[in-house]
Amino acid sequence: MKEFSRYAIFAGMLIGVGGLTYLRIGGVVGATLFAFGLLCILLCKAQLFTSKAGFLPFKQSYMLLPMILFNALGCALMATMLFYIGNDRVTEGLQAILTARATTPWHGIALTSIGTGMIMTLAVYGVQRNNYLPLLFGVPVFILCGLPHCMADAFYYAAGIYAGMGSWSMLGSWSAAIVGNYIGCNIPRLVMQEKF
Repeated sequence: MKEFSRYAIFAGMLIGVGGLTYLRIGGVVGATLFAFGLLCILLCKAQLFTSKAGFLPFKQSYMLLPMILFNALGCALMATMLFYIGNDRVTEGLQAILTARATTPWHGIALTSIGTGMIMTLAVYGVQRNNYLPLLFGVPVFILCGLPHCMADAFYYAAGIYAGMGSWSMLGSWSAAIVGNYIGCNIPRLVMQEKF
């Protein structure tokens, strides 16, 4: 359990690095560089909810709950860095993300999160077959389309709370993204079945 928690917190920290990069740079370049976080997670075999949910046997799904909590802790740790590297662009980017989530009903967040889950599972599926293109294109696609990623959102929500821009009411939106990501993560294996 000690190694599992270490690797799950580390995965959250790497997602936080991606989130910091996106907020700092923004646009296509920031979205593309966000992929560094997922790439490192896969290289290190870290425990990220959205890289495991589509592959873990359904009987072992109970492992996903502690993974989510440890991932969120890692994201929250990285969010503290915004105090030291923040600028107007970071603040504006964070505010735009938080506003988008706050103005989208929970069912809208759950539905759009399905797309992110599919992209994440196909990105991992590609890397497992030595094809990095789904990862390199997929991460910018879901970011630029505004599709929620529950762990990236954990980072943004923590940053928002630290910056006084958010509230604990964001937990409802975050829960909807978790459910949507989980559904999306499992669509590829349900469709492809034995080919997956």
